[in-house]
Amino acid sequence: MLLGLLARLFGKVEKKVNITMCGLDNAGKTSILSYLSRGEFSSTITTMGINYENLNFGALNMSVMDLGGQKTFRQFWSGYIQQANVLIFVVDSSDSTRLSLAKDVFYNAINNHCAPDVPILILATKQDLPGACSLSYLFEVFQLTRLYARTIHLQATSAKTGDGIYEAFHWISDNIIG
Repeated sequence: MLLGLLARLFGKVEKKVNITMCGLDNAGKTSILSYLSRGEFSSTITTMGINYENLNFGALNMSVMDLGGQKTFRQFWSGYIQQANVLIFVVDSSDSTRLSLAKDVFYNAINNHCAPDVPILILATKQDLPGACSLSYLFEVFQLTRLYARTIHLQATSAKTGDGIYEAFHWISDNIIG
């Protein structure tokens, strides 16, 4: 026990975590994953199925599953969400016309496939674009006060600038490692 505490204090603990990243198509999931693996923005193509990356972030060894968000692929999300230690839901904050659909998909995922003790991180992407919705507006639209019993965090991000991405994964680290 003392050895575990000392290892944590000195940053030598490595914890493996399974992360499932989902959201509507074109929300920015693959761009975020690409930014994390390359450290800079790069153009991506629409995910048809699943992208998978193993990444190290501090003391976390992350296996990240980036699930395609098209309606035809959402039916396959269940097993991946059920195996997740952390669920990341990505919402395009510049696409106000699909926020209601994104909210419905989000609640379907967490109510039907996600264990109640799994931390949820909502990434409000594309914050660099004009007209992007504020976090307070997204908090209200997604009715996040309904989820008071869950560990949940809403983070503004941009895969083009990198803003908020590392902060989001620090939140994961804080909630998994403690």
